[in-house]
Amino acid sequence: MIEDRWGDRDGVELHYLVQRGPAGLLPLVYVPGSLGKAEEFRAEMERLAPRTALAVDERGVFEGEGAPEVGYTFEDRVADLEAVVADAALGPACVMAFSLGVPIALGYAVRHPAQVRGLILLDYPARYPGRDDAWLERALPFARERGVPERVVRAIHRDAAQVELWSELGALRCPVLLVAGGQSPSVSAEDLERYRDALPDLQVEVFEDAGHEVFRPDYERFMRLIEGFLAELDEA
Repeated sequence: MIEDRWGDRDGVELHYLVQRGPAGLLPLVYVPGSLGKAEEFRAEMERLAPRTALAVDERGVFEGEGAPEVGYTFEDRVADLEAVVADAALGPACVMAFSLGVPIALGYAVRHPAQVRGLILLDYPARYPGRDDAWLERALPFARERGVPERVVRAIHRDAAQVELWSELGALRCPVLLVAGGQSPSVSAEDLERYRDALPDLQVEVFEDAGHEVFRPDYERFMRLIEGFLAELDEA
């Protein structure tokens, strides 16, 4: 059964979804992309049952008008993830992230290598980006459709600063699955080489017919890849 839960960081409640399963299967933690919601991962959590799985909401996205005014930097997002994982008390896990969730997951992993037994990185480099005014113009209508307050988007824009994580990847020794879309501009050939150079246990899958959303157009192919990688981690 999937439950709504709330962690706490400095008095701010952080929403997440969790389902509990047997101890013999490695838990999975999912970090969504920009303005992403845990609810978007519900179908995958159900499919992966009975595996323990957790999906986080980005700060400000779930709370609506009750969203906090501050706390939207890269370091804040990593600290929010730390708080939620600690609240759930999962123990070591595989961390899976999509798009702008990837640098958050990497930031968490390099700080807690003993707690991360595997990483699944979906179509994004090891870089947290700054947000320019063009991003703000694109993000505002998207946020309105999702019920995210404008002030949250403006806070993300205000607090964004580029953070390069490439030099920190050498601290990671866990298996890593990188999935890229052949039609996506998000991960360049240079990014792929930098990942290969930095990570000793890396598996790269490029879906040539996919864009940034690597789970389209072939969802079953995507899920079989994820399930296979998790099964290998279970046996390690």
